[in-house]
Amino acid sequence: MASHAYTRRLFSGTAGAAGNTQSTPIPCKAEKEAIFYVDITAISGWLDIEIQLWNPLTDKWHKLATFDRKTTIGTDEGFVEYGIGEKLAIQYELSGTATFSVDVTLK
Repeated sequence: MASHAYTRRLFSGTAGAAGNTQSTPIPCKAEKEAIFYVDITAISGWLDIEIQLWNPLTDKWHKLATFDRKTTIGTDEGFVEYGIGEKLAIQYELSGTATFSVDVTLK
């Protein structure tokens, strides 16, 4: 049986050092694998991106994975197998500003 994969956007836009640094969560209940894609089109300073999963019993977010600190325009990807949880979001921290997107393909 072929597995069904679909891609969702976790974040897209220009961010600064102040303000909300967590993306709007997306639901993901039956998926077992995730490929995360980062695309940075402009950056001044540095950008740290953390993939988070939500624990419904404690109503808290937990770190699932992190990307290496970004300081230049470019792309990156990361793969997670098992333990994806019910909701995913990103948390980011930066100095300066960055225009970037983070997408995830769930399967």
